[in-house]
Amino acid sequence: MVQAAGVVGALIRDSRNRVYAHRRTATRRLLPGTWDVVGGHVEPGESPEQALAREIEEETGWRLRRIEAQIAEWDWTHEGAAKHELDYLVEVDGDLAAPRLEEGKHDACAWVGPDNLELMMEGRTDGDRRLRDIVARAVRTRLTGRLRLEPAGPWNAGDLWRLHYDEGVATWFWGRWTVATAERMAARYAEGWERDGASRWLAYRRADGELAGRGGVAFGEIDGERRLDLGWVVRPSLWGQGYATEIGRAGLAFGFGDLGAKRVTAYTEPHNRRSRAVMERLGMRYAREISGHGGPFVLYELDAAADPGSGLG
Repeated sequence: MVQAAGVVGALIRDSRNRVYAHRRTATRRLLPGTWDVVGGHVEPGESPEQALAREIEEETGWRLRRIEAQIAEWDWTHEGAAKHELDYLVEVDGDLAAPRLEEGKHDACAWVGPDNLELMMEGRTDGDRRLRDIVARAVRTRLTGRLRLEPAGPWNAGDLWRLHYDEGVATWFWGRWTVATAERMAARYAEGWERDGASRWLAYRRADGELAGRGGVAFGEIDGERRLDLGWVVRPSLWGQGYATEIGRAGLAFGFGDLGAKRVTAYTEPHNRRSRAVMERLGMRYAREISGHGGPFVLYELDAAADPGSGLG
């Protein structure tokens, strides 16, 4: 159930995972001339779900199909008025190529992706980047058959700590992470998203929202060479159900498709048979043993030309 909120926002994506935005007219009293996502105030007697559906139809002509997940919760003020906002990743029905702009309220529209995120900063004289960063979070989120993969960052550091406090996970990471370690790593993952356009996701089950693990691709150095590395961690209670392979496939699709990588690597301890089996199911091939990163480790590789899902073969 969606929580009660004073303001709701709808993060609507197209087939390229870009988020729909429109520009508020210069005559608007609140934030004139700025780019915004679909949304507005929850009216008296209205549920947040009803507010989302109404705002989507009024501002675009599309119809709400389903709410996938809550992406952000935040507070802001304008001219002394406090606002509490919840933003949701949603799916809609309608022609995404032909939004119907609400007359007098919006005068332009755009699809915001990795290359034009700063559009969300145009007209914002206060330098507030929160909406821009929320849009970025939605742009970087991926959906698989069973999982929602959200970019890792300070906003989900608590879930990162829960994952790495699990004894079964800690065995492979030199002990349980402290809260401070999880917060430091979450900040590092967020920096990777901003710097490289790639980093780790946290994985949640779409059916119930439960934390499943983390993974994805991130740039790192192996044997003195910068590489795109694929990794995954799954909660032990979910081992043997194919979640690691699902995360891995999404990571390869992101690396080869979104980033245009020519090669993706992965490594693990030589005795980690589960991870090695996942790498092999993904089509990766053993390359060699490496000694860095506290190894020894075995290194696996996959070239774009050899990946059936890359479209480059």
